[in-house]
Amino acid sequence: MKTRIKEYRAKLNITQEKLAEMVGVRRETIIYLEQGKYNPSLRLAYSIARALQAGIDELFIFDDEE
Repeated sequence: MKTRIKEYRAKLNITQEKLAEMVGVRRETIIYLEQGKYNPSLRLAYSIARALQAGIDELFIFDDEE
């Protein structure tokens, strides 16, 4: 799954480490999410969206073919 997490993090000047701390995961999880190598739970997606002041549909790009 593709995401726009990195873009939104940059707008808010939030590091991967800080975002991970804000949502209760390891930095590696944020890295994998940004690389499209990990699909988050709905709860995690919601937490990230709130932390980045965005909607889930703005951050996560759903592709039916994946």
